[in-house]
Amino acid sequence: MIETQIGLFSEERSNQDATMEVERNKRLFMLWGGVGSGKTTLLKALQQEEAVSVLKTQMINYGGWGIDTPGEYSEMGDLRRHLVSASADARLIIVLHDATRPASNFPPNYFLMFPQTVIGVVTKIDAVHADPTRASAVLRQIGVQGQIFHVSAITGSGLSDLRQILLAYSL
Repeated sequence: MIETQIGLFSEERSNQDATMEVERNKRLFMLWGGVGSGKTTLLKALQQEEAVSVLKTQMINYGGWGIDTPGEYSEMGDLRRHLVSASADARLIIVLHDATRPASNFPPNYFLMFPQTVIGVVTKIDAVHADPTRASAVLRQIGVQGQIFHVSAITGSGLSDLRQILLAYSL
């Protein structure tokens, strides 16, 4: 009986180790947002890379700290399933909303279905006609329950606070 219990404990232990290893191999975060919301620019700014000429993201990209995604996948309901599947590879979901856009393409409470922490980022706060307050309200409406950061990848405003939170999640 004791040998059986020890064997079970060893098996449980190896399952825990495997789970921890999988968690370590996940990307820190996944970026969700519409076309032109600034996902790739934000990723480059967070990684302290120059974003001189950001190319249109054509496919789900697993490079660097996070998973970068095409905006079309967020905007077209029939493509979102690919993002939902890929989100299993991320510890944290970051939803971006451009401060100049009045509305989101996500249905209300969409992001409540994810087991990961979901935070929001309002981008382009330095743009003409930007309304960060409205953008934050849109993020709350679509189910972002975590912190919301207001950033400008151009001026660098808000990036250090966001980077600190991400580094805390990486531990």
